[in-house]
Amino acid sequence: MRPVSVIQLFLALTLSGVTFACQSTHKRSEPVPAVERTDSCQSNPEHTYEVFVPARQSAAIRLPLLIAIDPHGSGQTAVKHLKEAASTYPAVLVASNLIQNDDPHYMQELNQLIADVRKRFPVGKEIYLAGFSGGARMMLGYAANHPVDGVMACGAFASPDQLAAISCPVMGLIGMDDFNFSEMVRYILQPGNRPANVHIELMEASHAWPTKKRLTSVFGWFRLSALPEKDAPKKEVATYVKAQQVRIDSLAGAGALLQATCIGRNMASVEAFDKAGSFQTMTNELTGKPACQEQLSQLTASLQFEFSRRQVYLQSLFSKDENWWKKEVSALHQEMVSEPNMMKRMAYKRLGGFLGIVCYTYSKQLAEQKDIPHLEQILMIYRLAEPENTDMKHYTEVLEKLQAQQ
Repeated sequence: MRPVSVIQLFLALTLSGVTFACQSTHKRSEPVPAVERTDSCQSNPEHTYEVFVPARQSAAIRLPLLIAIDPHGSGQTAVKHLKEAASTYPAVLVASNLIQNDDPHYMQELNQLIADVRKRFPVGKEIYLAGFSGGARMMLGYAANHPVDGVMACGAFASPDQLAAISCPVMGLIGMDDFNFSEMVRYILQPGNRPANVHIELMEASHAWPTKKRLTSVFGWFRLSALPEKDAPKKEVATYVKAQQVRIDSLAGAGALLQATCIGRNMASVEAFDKAGSFQTMTNELTGKPACQEQLSQLTASLQFEFSRRQVYLQSLFSKDENWWKKEVSALHQEMVSEPNMMKRMAYKRLGGFLGIVCYTYSKQLAEQKDIPHLEQILMIYRLAEPENTDMKHYTEVLEKLQAQQ
């Protein structure tokens, strides 16, 4: 046998190494299973959060970050409502267990959370925010001071000045019977004055997180509208457009014209959606219907009635006795159910919610001030208005402790 030369041996080893390197480089990526767990910020272990990462085809894939705030600091509640959205339109979903209503440090804590998640999970550059009630207010406040890609504000909104400071799209989701409805209604009554980045979607729910299906639909609007038209998956866009057309037709057929026109405007604001579904034409046809104009007139009248009754309630908090409030609250609860005009019935429900939030605000303030006589009066009204409210029960216990200390 001929001896192998040094050069031949070198070439054989080199080629072998190249072949091995190529094989290693092109090794097939393994799918990564979904992750769902409770974690905590490394810089602040007391700041725990819930995290959900949907399954991925490769560990190299980076996903948008979707951050959610529940007003009671329940990350599990937020994840429960948004997990379907983060699965359907893949995103890393995180929800703080620390940040809640009246948290003065929420911006610092959100920055802390974002920094922690970026280090430990497959997060790309995009950041979306979602919050309900006080959580929505905090997310809007954060977006006015930091670059983000979109905000889903559920059950509460921002002032026009604050909205002007937000550079990304904002979707306000509100029920027509929500006591915060007045914060968004101007953009329904006068859509021409709506800033280009502001969008409204009406819900069936009262003051509550929207349904999973509704949040998924709205997050789909954000994700698909953010894609350049050349990169947007045509089949996925077509499916989404068709689903929104069906929603609009269904709502319009049921006489819910204001809800239908809101969806139409949101879809028409995105060129790719409007090109595929002619939503501007559809919206113009809906708003031109006499029935739509009549609903807008009824809505305006219901708001005027609501604001006049709000003033009566505010003026009567400490000037009317228990008998007056029993009659007033009993009549209010009855009208919430029996009023035949839908717009006015929604106004009665908003009044009920307004009375509850006023009682909560005063209860908190008076408890801190240890003002027993006024706290007794407010809690009397609170019990009549919302007998099962947990905050009312909490401040009743606070009152009892204050009375025992006298």
